[in-house]
Amino acid sequence: MCRRSVLVISSLGLMCALCSRQQAQSPMYPEDRLAVANDLRARGKCSKAVLQYEQLLSEFPKPEVAEQAKFNLAGCRMELEEYDLARREFEVFIDSYPRSELVDDAMYMIGLTYLEQAARPERDQTQTLEALSELELLIREYPNTDLREAAQERIAECKSRLAEKDYLNGELYLRLGYYSSAHVYFDSVISQYGDTSWAGRALLGKGIAFEGQNQPEKARQVFRQVLDEFPSGGVAQQAARRLEELGGESNGRGGDLLQE
Repeated sequence: MCRRSVLVISSLGLMCALCSRQQAQSPMYPEDRLAVANDLRARGKCSKAVLQYEQLLSEFPKPEVAEQAKFNLAGCRMELEEYDLARREFEVFIDSYPRSELVDDAMYMIGLTYLEQAARPERDQTQTLEALSELELLIREYPNTDLREAAQERIAECKSRLAEKDYLNGELYLRLGYYSSAHVYFDSVISQYGDTSWAGRALLGKGIAFEGQNQPEKARQVFRQVLDEFPSGGVAQQAARRLEELGGESNGRGGDLLQE
């Protein structure tokens, strides 16, 4: 009886093991795999979520499941700071689902991938320019997007970085006494990024460059413009001081640096 009981128990155990193996090998429904991937992502396990999204997409699920999986996969790449991969995933998403309600979200995220890779303002700003272009395109093509305010904030950030880049170049040439070159960069800030905080500094720098070129009347005109357009803050104080010091003639201090 004991031996027979042992055989029965062993048989039952083997059957359970086989059933468990069959269940483990049975394919997961796409919706279930999407839920698993989304849960992993929500818990901060993006590396594992990526594998689930990729497995899901390789199984050719129905379009609405594939659309969400593709977008979430790109989002995971973004969270993993794999910005080049994320950008490519979002671009593929837009090409694959051009009528999706998530296209504007994808465009916004593409802009962010560029901005996240942007160098410090004194260095090359190619990535910032790309971000600005993508975000402005988003506003043009989707003027009523829910991301409009966020995109405009990022656009302002891009313009401030680009303005600072040109301003720093102008300040460098001002230090070196290359006043014509300084004018080029200061004028760029004023004309292209006049709505940034760097415009007042650039206008002040332009007046100082005129001082350095022994053109006191032009310097006075610019300093008065600073007072008119930027009446409060440090640039107004510096412009007023320089107007007072100029008097009737240039005081030859055109090479002085702009104060912070």
